[in-house]
Amino acid sequence: MGLICLQIVPILCRNCNPLLLEPIPELDFFEEQHRYRWRGNWILENVSDVLQGELNPFAKKKIEETKHGEDGWLARGKAIHCSLDRHLKGEADTHDDKWSPWIDALLGDELFQGIETLATEFRVVDRFNSVAGSFDFLICHKDDPGFVILGDLKTVSSAKAVSGRKPATMQLGAYTKMLGQHFGYISVTQCVTVVSGPEKCKVIRQQPEDCINAWEEAYGRHQAQLASFDF
Repeated sequence: MGLICLQIVPILCRNCNPLLLEPIPELDFFEEQHRYRWRGNWILENVSDVLQGELNPFAKKKIEETKHGEDGWLARGKAIHCSLDRHLKGEADTHDDKWSPWIDALLGDELFQGIETLATEFRVVDRFNSVAGSFDFLICHKDDPGFVILGDLKTVSSAKAVSGRKPATMQLGAYTKMLGQHFGYISVTQCVTVVSGPEKCKVIRQQPEDCINAWEEAYGRHQAQLASFDF
């Protein structure tokens, strides 16, 4: 019988800032239920729930079909998100070597060079609506701390799929808006969707105002759809 070897690859980060944002008080996330609670009250929806209505039936089916398994997007996304999170926090990283083509290209992208980390895997909640979510990272340039970038990481199965991945415009708008409600002193300069594929990484840059407008329109459509169920 042959032996299957798992290679553990250590990565160290040199671009880290220990002064991360403090979590929003009393905002908790329950992973098993995938629900948020703030100030003792359950939040009715998360950002992903709201945006489900923006997907067509074919897209929803495709997402479900490719979700599970050793190479499904759930396992792939978790592994690569964890590596980026540890990298930005300055922690040593170990991961299954099969994900190295994704992780090496991701961490080597110029976006993550010469930066300070302000937040990773950060939970936010809307002060006025019962909706919450978590964004992947908030960084700024070391040589220009006022240039603040809020980002969302998406992983794809192939290098070919990188070019076709659309930006997470509405998600980014939701996170930017909620962040501003709690941290008024932070002004997001740029929103980015980072698309990670094997040996290829693409960064899609957008204006925060455009993302916020897209989120507000999507949330309005969602609310209108919910209201129609009352009749």
